[in-house]
Amino acid sequence: MTLRWGFLGASRIGHALAPAMRAAGQSLVAVAARDPERARTYALKHGFARTHASYEALLQDPEIDAIYNPLPNDLHVPWSARALEAGKHVLCEKPFAMNAAEVEQLMAVQQGTGRVISEAFMHRYHPQYEQARALIAAGELGELRTATAGYRFTLTNPADYRWEADKGGGALYDVGCYCVSALRLLAGREPLRVSATLHDVGGIDATLVGWLDFGQDFTAHFDCSLEAAGGQHLSLVGSKGTLTLDVPFGPHQRVTHLDLGERHFTYEPNNPYELMVADFGRAVGTQQEPTWGLGDALAQARVLDALFASARRSEVVRLTASGAPTG
Repeated sequence: MTLRWGFLGASRIGHALAPAMRAAGQSLVAVAARDPERARTYALKHGFARTHASYEALLQDPEIDAIYNPLPNDLHVPWSARALEAGKHVLCEKPFAMNAAEVEQLMAVQQGTGRVISEAFMHRYHPQYEQARALIAAGELGELRTATAGYRFTLTNPADYRWEADKGGGALYDVGCYCVSALRLLAGREPLRVSATLHDVGGIDATLVGWLDFGQDFTAHFDCSLEAAGGQHLSLVGSKGTLTLDVPFGPHQRVTHLDLGERHFTYEPNNPYELMVADFGRAVGTQQEPTWGLGDALAQARVLDALFASARRSEVVRLTASGAPTG
């Protein structure tokens, strides 16, 4: 389904989303930014029909069907809620919210409006994840035993909001959430216990290392950082084989590989953002949830909450059957 899109802010990540939306047959209507000149430059670069001087004006534009929200993390929930209440569908950047309670607030707003809202985790739309899940389901790895994942880079701009605790900064929200999402997806279930330790810089987790116990003798660990040499990896080890992804989180504008023993799968450069946007349009057109809906966003937030709780309390945190942290 073709949707008419408005962007909240002229963000860096939007430079990837806007071309993907055009490729998916979507219509770019307007962008709003605090700096009018930046909004105009952004609109000209990506082909938006017009700009708005405020976020509220964007939400009130009757020619916009859907909103993309890539604002700083602390603004995800308030502006996504306002967009839903304005009758717009919402594609919100990760992390969906600052905690599980905020996700539940958005779920209540969504239920009252009937609009579609989704967390913009594009990595899981890459075909390598479908292949990996199929191999696991077919028993090619045997019983899952352990997994490792990592996503790191060096954030050198001291003015970046990701260094600010009150704006939802830190490594787990920015890049570690990809590791958690991918491990949950490939495990096919939620962790029962988690633990984490972190390096605190100004109130944010500049580096965080986490451990996830999925039960059934399967455990995983991951690391994420804003202050370490860049890199990403993901591997799962089973009783029969080891599966690895060389570019698990993106970007994917290059050849990527999935390896399982002597079996090698190669993927030509592709754009999972485009697949994500197409899935969102399908959900709106059919009045159904996207492939990964609000239930997944809530489960993800609960795991992140538990990891932060573990790091604060220096102890293993158990999750209930519903996925909520205990204690």
